[in-house]
Amino acid sequence: SLAGFTPHQVFSGEYLEIAHLRQAALDEMYAQHPERFSKGRSSVPLPPAEVCINPVPEDADQATIEKGVNFPTLPRAITKAM
Repeated sequence: SLAGFTPHQVFSGEYLEIAHLRQAALDEMYAQHPERFSKGRSSVPLPPAEVCINPVPEDADQATIEKGVNFPTLPRAITKAM
């Protein structure tokens, strides 16, 4: 999820300016019509700082950390490939 931003905006850093403009618009609308915001002041969601398909867990062994891979069947796949 890129929180409503395009991939180009996220990778170029352009999303920060756009998020600032969106937040300014939300703040202005909240100031004019606070009764429309039943859950309080809204904030613009931002994309995550890091995205991983198979993140390496913090408690991983040194071999897994060095490979940078969290793929439980990797040893079996390597053995079959040989």
